[in-house]
Amino acid sequence: MNHPTARFRLWTYLRPRKKELFLACFAIVFECALEISIPFLMNVLLDNGLERYEKAGEVLYHLDLPFVLMLGGVMVLFALIALALGIITARYTAKTGRGLGYELRKAEYEKIQAYSFRNIDSFRMNSLVTRLTNDIQIVSDTCCQVMRPLLRSPIQLVFALAFAVTMSARLSIVFAIILPIMAAILVFLTVQARPRFLKVQRSLDNINRVTQESLIAMKLIRANDKGGFENEKFHDVNQALSTASQRSLGFIAYNQAVMQFMTYSCTIGILLIGGNLSLTAKDADFINDMASFLSYVAQLLASLNMVSNVFLSFTRSEASLERIKEVMETQSEIQDDGTIEEVRNGSLSFEKVSFRYGKDGPNAIEDITFDLKEGEFLGVIGQTGSSKTTLIHLLERFYDVDEGRILLGGVDIRDYKIAALRKSLSICFQNPRLFSGTIRDNLLWGDPDASEAEMLEALDIACAKDFVRNSLPLGLDTPIGQGGSNVSGGQRQRLCIARALLRHPKILILDDSFSALDRLTEARLKDNLRTRLPRMTTIVIAQKVSTIKDADKILVLDEGRIHGFGTNLELLKDDDIYRDIARLQKEETTCPQA
Repeated sequence: MNHPTARFRLWTYLRPRKKELFLACFAIVFECALEISIPFLMNVLLDNGLERYEKAGEVLYHLDLPFVLMLGGVMVLFALIALALGIITARYTAKTGRGLGYELRKAEYEKIQAYSFRNIDSFRMNSLVTRLTNDIQIVSDTCCQVMRPLLRSPIQLVFALAFAVTMSARLSIVFAIILPIMAAILVFLTVQARPRFLKVQRSLDNINRVTQESLIAMKLIRANDKGGFENEKFHDVNQALSTASQRSLGFIAYNQAVMQFMTYSCTIGILLIGGNLSLTAKDADFINDMASFLSYVAQLLASLNMVSNVFLSFTRSEASLERIKEVMETQSEIQDDGTIEEVRNGSLSFEKVSFRYGKDGPNAIEDITFDLKEGEFLGVIGQTGSSKTTLIHLLERFYDVDEGRILLGGVDIRDYKIAALRKSLSICFQNPRLFSGTIRDNLLWGDPDASEAEMLEALDIACAKDFVRNSLPLGLDTPIGQGGSNVSGGQRQRLCIARALLRHPKILILDDSFSALDRLTEARLKDNLRTRLPRMTTIVIAQKVSTIKDADKILVLDEGRIHGFGTNLELLKDDDIYRDIARLQKEETTCPQA
């Protein structure tokens, strides 16, 4: 089915904050109007508050104190109102910007959660982390920082320029010279800055990747004394980030220096021309006009400086926004188009299933066909790289098949709602993971509504009840370290199996989940699954023949193809790969110890 690409629109994520956005814009516009009016009122005060007259051939001035106090009071009032509006602006621009960040993070996280593994592979995990954190933070900060100058600058620029030209067209000639130069410089800096900001974000991707890899593999690094090597690798990506940051932020410094130089040049030019005009005109009133004119000049130049900063901020956030947009507009290859909301039973069929990870790569799974009845125990075995785990990923719809179909309960798994499909499946991966919290918290992660009796029953089936109640003083309330670091590998596997059982699945998938168990515990656990949950279909991926030899069916994979399918006795007789694995493992267990 063809799914059109969803177009990313920033307004969608600003809409929940439209009240704060409106209040911020309202405050900004009126604050700007009040600030623009103050130089105009000052000019009125200077023109009308001082009355000029001649006496005995001497020019004298009379101060109209009531008028000055009245108009001065209005100016002070306007300044105080502008201050209050500035506070309101700061409050609501912050709320708008942070709200935008919240909405973007929420939407992007949900989008990533819906991605197929193939989508995640195409972006890479470290890049997704950067896009979800740093890129969104830049967009949020930009919204906070530029909303005020974005609205103020055009208003201030237009009105200040209009008033300045009205007051003195000849002095305004300076603007005709300066403004095109400033605009050209700004365009040049903006064009040059964008690729540099993109490079900074890519460098952040790399530093996140190296950091993530080194922290996850910390034990391996220390065991092999590779700390120096990893430090050097981190130094390289850190240096690349530092260099990229310096080059990008250097453009901001260039912008400030250039704008400051142009501002001073403009002011000096106006003073030179204005001084010459006042001397030739010999008009004292022109001094008053010059004071107001320079106030408007200061506002105009300040607005131009703000415009330049806004452009550079937008350029930086545009690079981040483009990366966010790429995530949001990428449609997951796994589409939740199904309508069936319940899996009837745990029967399973693969019909000529083929799959490849890359679009142009070789098949990882090819022409897989087999059937499994409800309640049966399937063992899956094969050499390393035979795509045993890939088979399970297809069943869970982490990836979609390229050819063929998978039936669960007699229905194509693509016809189920994804939530319904995954609710019917429980999987324990090769590396069992527990979460920080207590044993109870981890079990409730499987079923939030499970009672203590249900938790104890699941622990009992998983052969974990005894060590939880007898070996751990706090029982179910025993704290679990990060990743289950304070329990053994076998205990961690059994707790994860108990958590999976609490989901009451139609199919339980154990991906090499007996590797840390002794043979007695493994036998007891498999017997419990068969006798106490007879209608639950069980799929066990194993490296050892002893783990699956009593399975109802055994699937032997070789380079993504079925090499054998049958019972243990049938495969020992007819399948050379299975027979060789069994022979080698038997020899390993019976050879004399040195």
